[in-house]
Amino acid sequence: MPSLGSHLARARMVAERLRIKEIDADRGAYYFGATAPDIRVITRLDRRVTHFFELDDYERQDSVQRMFEEHPGLVRPAGLETATSAFIAGYITHLVLDEAYIEDVYRTQFGHDSAIADDPRRNALDRALQYELDRRDRENREAMDEVCAALMACDPLNEPIPFIADEHLVQWRAVAADVAAQTPDYSRFRRMMTRHLADAGLSEDEIEDFCAAPESTIEHAFAHVTTERIDRFWSDAGERMTDRVRQYFR
Repeated sequence: MPSLGSHLARARMVAERLRIKEIDADRGAYYFGATAPDIRVITRLDRRVTHFFELDDYERQDSVQRMFEEHPGLVRPAGLETATSAFIAGYITHLVLDEAYIEDVYRTQFGHDSAIADDPRRNALDRALQYELDRRDRENREAMDEVCAALMACDPLNEPIPFIADEHLVQWRAVAADVAAQTPDYSRFRRMMTRHLADAGLSEDEIEDFCAAPESTIEHAFAHVTTERIDRFWSDAGERMTDRVRQYFR
């Protein structure tokens, strides 16, 4: 699934496209929401609790609808404080983008039914692809600096998010701001990839070869997905995100 830099950059794109007053009134809460599903890094809860998506279910899923079915108090932004509704709007962008990536990129190009299903490195190649997409999104430093500043200025929500503990939200805000400030380079590539490659059963020498030249590894990943397919994914996902956020405020 896309990394947090991509989630923030794409959430900003949606906000700039829609210019909805509730989002513009609290961009910090909105961007915070766009990162929040990944709070499971702190909570260690099952992914479904925050993403409302079953990875083992290969039928079409609607993460946003499932979230609202399970937590109907969040359905109507008019009944929430502005910061909370902005947070949920950001949350929607994350759910939709992850859902689109799983269905349109991961499963078809790197999953169990893909052409490289028997390659033990397939998940690592997917991670390398995600890293590069995230790095490219971070190259717009003006946009990312704006996002980072908004996150740093974000106040704690007054209303609870029913599926995330308040103390975890407090911890996560610092994580989100730190992630937004990361530079668009390959300094984190080895650290991120080593764990995934070890999980795939690769030897230390194989891991070293994989991580020694990030650009070469990323080129290998793109050979399985093509730039054209990624461009189409971003375009389609952007439309889906925009539509769902627009619907939320109707």
